[in-house]
Amino acid sequence: MKGVLEGAADLGICSSDTDTRGLLAVPYRQDTLVVVMRPDHRLAARARLAFAETLDDDHVGLHADSFINLRTKAAARSHGKALRLRIHVPGFDAVCRMVQAGFGLGVLPLQAFELIGRPLGLIAAALDDDWSQRSLALVVRDVETLSPVSRLLYDHLLEV
Repeated sequence: MKGVLEGAADLGICSSDTDTRGLLAVPYRQDTLVVVMRPDHRLAARARLAFAETLDDDHVGLHADSFINLRTKAAARSHGKALRLRIHVPGFDAVCRMVQAGFGLGVLPLQAFELIGRPLGLIAAALDDDWSQRSLALVVRDVETLSPVSRLLYDHLLEV
């Protein structure tokens, strides 16, 4: 969203509870967050778990301003703990690689896990926490001023 606000990007996708600061935000899709881990992790046999159950483990976090990073830190604080972040990485693929290398647990959208984590042999457990179910929004400054290519992408994303 920051890139759209600053004019560096024509459109963006963010959590619908993000302050869009006057940008046009339209509902895009639903998203589910999961905990990603190695198959030899103590929680790997669990299909579902509460985020609080992960707070004694190291975590691999997305960049500091990401919704997932901010939300997992807030969830840890709500349980009276600090999130044990071992490393911050720029994207979902890097989270999966660091988890695979044994740096800790990751929290990712289910679709990102399916595309990146599962092929790497990682395991995912659904989170029982309410905040793990997200609504995403597509954001733009003004639909009418989008370039033709950006407008095609915008229309396509809304159709899918």
